[in-house]
Amino acid sequence: MPKSNQGDRMSPDEEIALVEHLKGMSVAAGAKRELKSLLTCLVMLGKEDIARKLQQVCESFQLSQMAAIKLAEDAMASNTVDEHVYNVEHYIAKMREEQCSDAFTWKLKVLV
Repeated sequence: MPKSNQGDRMSPDEEIALVEHLKGMSVAAGAKRELKSLLTCLVMLGKEDIARKLQQVCESFQLSQMAAIKLAEDAMASNTVDEHVYNVEHYIAKMREEQCSDAFTWKLKVLV
């Protein structure tokens, strides 16, 4: 994270801007529909391996993006940042466990 003039902490405005930037990187509803269509087409063409790899990459991106937002929000609320608690791998695992079906409606169950 970029550092502010206040030492190793970002200013509240910088923290809010970072969270908003991360939220802006989320997969849009239209992109999810197109992704599902692409995955369906690949399966219909017999390209299940390619479809499976694409689905895995997209799922990893979406989980990472969601984890980054949650991590940034949680870190903003804390006065001290414990690097063992506030690390992206921990948050990705947490997001994977809590996977909201609404966020991943684009996934094809046949590829899981």
